[in-house]
Amino acid sequence: MMEKDGSVSNYLFDIDDNLLFLPTRLYLWNAETQIEQSITSGEFATIQRALGLPGKWQAWSIRDATFRDFRDCDGVAIDEQPFIRDLRVMVEGAHSWQGPSWPLLVHAASETRPIALVTARGHAPETIEYGMRLLVEKGLLPKLPPILGIYTVTHPTVRETLGVKDPAMTVPSVKKLAIRDAVNRSLQKYGKQPPHRFGMSDDDPSNIALAISAMRACKIDHPDKRFFVINSNHQDFSKLEIFPMDYPVTKIESGEPLLRDNPQIGQSSNIPNLKSTSERLISGGHASIQVRDITRSIAFYTSTFGLSLKSRSADDWAEIDAEEGFVIRLQRARLPALTSAGVLSTPCLELTVTKPIGEVSDILSSRGLEFLSTTTGAESSCKTLFKDPDGNLISLTFPLTVDAP
Repeated sequence: MMEKDGSVSNYLFDIDDNLLFLPTRLYLWNAETQIEQSITSGEFATIQRALGLPGKWQAWSIRDATFRDFRDCDGVAIDEQPFIRDLRVMVEGAHSWQGPSWPLLVHAASETRPIALVTARGHAPETIEYGMRLLVEKGLLPKLPPILGIYTVTHPTVRETLGVKDPAMTVPSVKKLAIRDAVNRSLQKYGKQPPHRFGMSDDDPSNIALAISAMRACKIDHPDKRFFVINSNHQDFSKLEIFPMDYPVTKIESGEPLLRDNPQIGQSSNIPNLKSTSERLISGGHASIQVRDITRSIAFYTSTFGLSLKSRSADDWAEIDAEEGFVIRLQRARLPALTSAGVLSTPCLELTVTKPIGEVSDILSSRGLEFLSTTTGAESSCKTLFKDPDGNLISLTFPLTVDAP
């Protein structure tokens, strides 16, 4: 478990859709008809934002009973609790149940590395541990790894243990307390001097942001320790290390600083030859925009640029994968004012291209695009501007090569 220098690698995990794909149900309530409807967690993620809005889900809402299967039931034996029941259904079913971080848990168990579980569920920690032992009993996990803590952050006792006195404290805030508590428990158990490592794995983008914030706070508290956040939301994991902003991070191979206030484009032989890259025209960026017709917009971004559709929820929203971690979120415009498609307040979608602007413009012009303008910034980049079918502004940017001073 320990390295020669006495250090230990610690693993922190979310459970749902990260370690395990559990069949836990949620229950929506229609106050007009006094009817309850059972849905999966995946369905809930898709329709959550539509609850209460004009349309199919206007009369539906969530209430305390919506999440009853995410908590223990009073007077029920531990082996019959909803979590254990769902766990048995999961491993005995025909569908794949291992989440993207399951191999990391297996590795932690095999190498006897300490773990912590941080989840929004409200079961008693003993129930979750019972489920872990059940996985070991069924031969699905090699053994039970050392457990620093099981933080079911909506459980009253867990919140009390973490010092939460205000019932209005949000789940993300309590999760941050849990992460810091797990780190402190590890340091108390394995010593404060060795250069221990801590990694938090999650598949939810909002939880990733939370983990980064929590790990950054831990880095401030323990600057001699290493902290990582593992994003398991994509097929290829992204492992991010947390550094203080004033830390002189360097790339050993070249001696170049990785964090620079004024990076010089084109001065290093490490800059890739853009003309030799694949036929993709886009490489990086992020935006969420309003559109009138989801199907039309999907066709525009996939056919014109050759991008791929990542996910879609009926005619309400869709996500376009623009590579390099960039996602274009298309949301159907519902209101006529500032949230309507193509209005002036809509932010410009800025995309980085993989070829010189002239080449890209010629390719896209042949596909029917009309450009509004092209500008060249002093010692920075060349940009060209056009609109999508809803009038959303799109800027294509290509970095210019400048001479090193």
